[in-house]
Amino acid sequence: MSRGPVTDLWERVGRLEAQHGALALQTAVARHDLAGALHHAGRLTEAEEQYHLAFEGLARRYGGTHPFSLVCLNNLALVLRDQGRWDEALGLLGTVRNGRTALFGPAHPLTLNAANNALVVLVRRGDLAAAAREYPGLLAACEETFGPDDAGTRAVRRDYAHVLDRIGRQREAARLMDTATGRSVSAVLLGCARLLRYTGLFPVAMTASRYGADLTLGAHRGGRTDLADGNELNDDDLGIGCRVVGPRNRQAPYDPGLDLRETSDRVADAVGALGEHLREAEHALGQGRLRVRVFVHHEHWPRLSDPPSLTVDRRRMSARDRARHDRLLRSTAHTPVSVRGAPGPRRRLTGRRDGFSVVFAQAPHVIVSTVIGLDRRPAPSPFEA
Repeated sequence: MSRGPVTDLWERVGRLEAQHGALALQTAVARHDLAGALHHAGRLTEAEEQYHLAFEGLARRYGGTHPFSLVCLNNLALVLRDQGRWDEALGLLGTVRNGRTALFGPAHPLTLNAANNALVVLVRRGDLAAAAREYPGLLAACEETFGPDDAGTRAVRRDYAHVLDRIGRQREAARLMDTATGRSVSAVLLGCARLLRYTGLFPVAMTASRYGADLTLGAHRGGRTDLADGNELNDDDLGIGCRVVGPRNRQAPYDPGLDLRETSDRVADAVGALGEHLREAEHALGQGRLRVRVFVHHEHWPRLSDPPSLTVDRRRMSARDRARHDRLLRSTAHTPVSVRGAPGPRRRLTGRRDGFSVVFAQAPHVIVSTVIGLDRRPAPSPFEA
């Protein structure tokens, strides 16, 4: 059995503690790294203990308000957050924010990071009204420090819009996202295709729009990287968040010995082909008119389909724009397909179908549809498409 990072870090801490002492700086730094690895592995109680010890060593050397000490407190707060200890986490993050404000000023990236972490805790605790009061100040500071189109600013704007939507202020959420410079959904999809091709991991879930994408990839024997359960691989420029899950870490587990790379590559081809098609559609329809959300659909979820299909959810688009998109598709190399058990596209008054289920010439093994799976998902909100 191969050694893991946690085992190596435990041994390193033990050696440094024996050589320099439990509170020595070298030991504290190694202990902080160990705590991070334990947190990543989900061993929260051990991570909390190691962060406490690391902070004690750092504070002894530098003082409790030194930047290094505050980083340790921030990370300890995130462990407490993941344990559901909201008040303790908020207390520590308040200490971190105040310390960083005194050191760097209120608009410094590290100060804003602590403020954002505190808002995440408020949201996860369910205190949405309080979060909605705090988000405008954070968003304004991020726009001032990073610029309105920075990936971090866009993430804060999106999170704020989600909070507004959840407390019934949908119009404000829509206006907030309409003022944002949305990405191109085609660029986001091409970024997802690159991640799928690079990793060779199985697309358990994917939801993509002009605002970014969430990807969940399943580890298997044929993956091209050493990414494993719990790892993350993100593209901040495109707003793509990607996490990896293991075969057993699922409601419906799959065989860990499967080699799913061929299927992964076929889905990557289809995502890429769809991205290229939607790039033409964006140009043809005009800026802001292609309001779509694309997701991976597994017919018998939570069991995985091999391969899954791709669904283009166009319910935020007008009937006229959907018709124009359908006409554009007819000029793209494709083959229509009939999907058993799935509702077919509705007929318009003209007699033509509204929508399509096809396979693209560049990706003949994966169905791309505007109808499959829509009955299982609510229509996207204004800031989801």
